[in-house]
This record gives sequence, structure tokens and C-alpha cells, in this order.
Amino acid sequence: MKIAPSNLTQTALDGLNRAKEQAATASQRIAAGPLEAEDVVSLKLAEHAFKANAAVLNVAKRMQDRLLDIFT
Repeated sequence: MKIAPSNLTQTALDGLNRAKEQAATASQRIAAGPLEAEDVVSLKLAEHAFKANAAVLNVAKRMQDRLLDIFT
């Protein structure tokens, strides 16, 4: 699946929001107890998803900066 550069930022932001929601849900379930391995795994997956989407945002910014360098 190809993602157009203009949609790259929005896709990463959507991913960040999904990861935030997943982390919040897992955190609430962990705090409410009892501790379940599924909730800990879900929290860790949310962490990795958040980091991956943040990296995508960084790449999108670098691409945009490079494009501006080319045209100026």
C-alpha cells in the first residue's frame, strides 16, 4: 500500500492517536486490577506503535525540509 506524502503526516498522527487510546485503555485496566499479561502486552505494543509513528513524523518533516531545500 502506497501512502502519498501529503497523507503521511495525517497517517502518522492517526497512528499516534490510536496508540494513545490503546495505552490509556491498557493503563486503566492495569490500574483497576487484577494484573493480566494481555494488558501489559497491550501497553507495550502501544509504546512501540507510538515510537514508530513518531519516527514517521520525523521522516516526513525531513522529507519536507529536503524538498524545500531543493526548490529554494
